[in-house]
Amino acid sequence: MIQGPQAPQAPPVPPASYWPDGGGERPVSSKAPGWAKGVLAGAAAVAVLGGALIAVRNVGQEAPPVALPSPSFDLPSTLPSSLPSSLPSSSGLPSSSGLPSEAASSDPAETPAATSTFPPLKAVPEVCDLLPASLTRRLAPKSQSAPGVQKDGYGALRKGCEWTQTSKNIKNGTLESRTIHLAVNVWPSVAAARDDAEFNFGSMKDMAGTKEDNPGLRFLSTYGEMKDFDGVGDETHAMYTQNLKGTTNVWAYIVMGNTTINVRYFGTDNKNGDILAQGKDTEPVAEDVLMKGAQEVAEQAVKALTS
Repeated sequence: MIQGPQAPQAPPVPPASYWPDGGGERPVSSKAPGWAKGVLAGAAAVAVLGGALIAVRNVGQEAPPVALPSPSFDLPSTLPSSLPSSLPSSSGLPSSSGLPSEAASSDPAETPAATSTFPPLKAVPEVCDLLPASLTRRLAPKSQSAPGVQKDGYGALRKGCEWTQTSKNIKNGTLESRTIHLAVNVWPSVAAARDDAEFNFGSMKDMAGTKEDNPGLRFLSTYGEMKDFDGVGDETHAMYTQNLKGTTNVWAYIVMGNTTINVRYFGTDNKNGDILAQGKDTEPVAEDVLMKGAQEVAEQAVKALTS
């Protein structure tokens, strides 16, 4: 091999702008570019010159090296009209743009897609039909259902329902107010539903165990710890909230397949049957009572959507 100043220079590398996509993929062409023919001609000349200068030397003798005769072969009269459309994938050589070859620059494996054992829903049923009357009469006595205000949007089909009391439910002089809110969102895919659920789970986690502070009003709302409803959908979390006026509620969020379900169960107990009572005249409903009711609503909604 010839070394030093007399060694032939490496053939030029075409600029990235030569390739249609800046070097990402070799083009298939019926005619080799001019620089490619120069590369082949230079390689042939180096082969001839290298063969002529190979020498042997007798061990222990001072006789000058004897040049071997040049190998006998004929150069092709014409150069190939086209180059291979691609290099072997095992070459591992950099591309003409200086970037790793296609085999070396393949994208990393994608994150496994979200999966679920629940069959996907294609439409949202009438949400007011999901809860049996026996359940709503017990959790929200003297209530009637009405469609919620949910509208399709953000990529999901949405419907809701509210069970609101239409007359006073007084027990032992205490006005027991109870309301159920239920909303169902059907997403195009399991992954989209999971993204929606993770956003709401994250919000719930951020609020859990905190208090909203407002000077002069003490605390607006106090948030309980985040709880799990095991065995409900793919995943369900819930949180209890009590605000300054004595109003309490449990918020539960469920993901199952390509569907998310939003549950709110509100409760307030007012002394002396006063619907406008506030402060010391109101009593918050205990967390375990509202949490149990919200879980019953969540379980029934999942059951109705999958039956």
